[in-house]
Amino acid sequence: MSLLNDKRPLTLVIFLNKSKSFAPILVNHVKSHAITWALLVFLYCVIQANYRLAINQTPSLPYTLFLICLNKTVDTGGFIAFRWHNGAPYPNGYPFIKRLVASPGDIVTKKGRDFMIGNRILIGKERGLSLKALYPNDDLHDGENTIQLNKYFVAGEHEYSLDSRYKLLGLVDKKDVIGRAYPIF
Repeated sequence: MSLLNDKRPLTLVIFLNKSKSFAPILVNHVKSHAITWALLVFLYCVIQANYRLAINQTPSLPYTLFLICLNKTVDTGGFIAFRWHNGAPYPNGYPFIKRLVASPGDIVTKKGRDFMIGNRILIGKERGLSLKALYPNDDLHDGENTIQLNKYFVAGEHEYSLDSRYKLLGLVDKKDVIGRAYPIF
């Protein structure tokens, strides 16, 4: 009689009997493929120690999937991955990815809600897509500002991106940086 067509409910006794017939098959498989399994576990550990995948869930950037290289420095203009550190609406530690537009020593000019970095102008909105009020970044004053040591000004490419223009995120601290992000698609 085949156990696959057994209509009886699965009890502990039936489960143990079925497990006994499967155990020798599993042991033989592990013995014959031990090197392959060891290499796969080693490869997983190496990848997990150096890389992460992240999914962009908002329209702030035109990409959906990113590969994050942990602890890799980011040049201005590249994508930076960092941990959210300001509480609601996201949990602390939630990974964010934005474009790094100003590093320590760079000049950012603030005029009201708007920011200018080089020849790039970032227009500050009064309300976000959720229609909640957005308050301008108060770490920077009107006029020219030099980004302090261990701080970064980040921005998305969408006009409603939650980025360093707003008090909710502000400048990103170096201790919150995860690494450099590369768009996959």
